[in-house]
Amino acid sequence: MTAITDYWSRSINLLENETGAGQVLLKQLNPEQERAVLTTEGPLLILAGAGSGKTRVVTRRVAWLIQEKGVHPGRILAITFTNKAADEMRERVIQLIGPQSRGSWIGTFHAMMLRILRRHA
Repeated sequence: MTAITDYWSRSINLLENETGAGQVLLKQLNPEQERAVLTTEGPLLILAGAGSGKTRVVTRRVAWLIQEKGVHPGRILAITFTNKAADEMRERVIQLIGPQSRGSWIGTFHAMMLRILRRHA
């Protein structure tokens, strides 16, 4: 079995066992976006053009990791370029799963570095 086939068969099994809430997080995603949300091993870079659904993918991935995989929000880092985009991402995650998302690291590169410096200064 190839690595890709193995990955997809695990993903299909994973989807069959997910809660109804997990299925909601995957609605309106194309296969590539769904794969990005479901990938849980290691870091993930979402690189795509304007209007391609990057924010949708990242916010649903954050929600998926917290809600379906039990990842503590403080262990999730999502970096974007502008404060406006970071605010939008945080708000979307809250809309998806509520206050359990609080504590996740969503912000600009500069804001994240400032947060680290303040915490460890």
